[in-house]
Amino acid sequence: MQEDSVALTKTTRLIKSLPDDVIRHIYEEYFVGIDTCNKYLELLKSDTSQSLIYTQLVEPTRRLLEYPCAIEYLCSKHKIFKQMYIKHYIQNNKLFAQMDNLESFILSILMHLYH
Repeated sequence: MQEDSVALTKTTRLIKSLPDDVIRHIYEEYFVGIDTCNKYLELLKSDTSQSLIYTQLVEPTRRLLEYPCAIEYLCSKHKIFKQMYIKHYIQNNKLFAQMDNLESFILSILMHLYH
């Protein structure tokens, strides 16, 4: 029991000694990113029979696009996400010209899921 406490104290000290940007990266990568990304991927593949609607994706997509590590993870795990991300955010070539980038991005994913 006491050994666990000592190990935890050492680990906590080590974490606190890391630079802020490293701590932020670890937090985003392993606590925010992975869990949120996996939930997002589950949402995309849960049921493409009309139950997945645009409004369910707006906030999760907006939030995930704030984290480069989340974008990288989603691109590695979901082919359509990657294709549409490249088209919308790298090539700056929206499929729906009258919409903002986020709206076009989400609707493009849905369009390809239902196609």
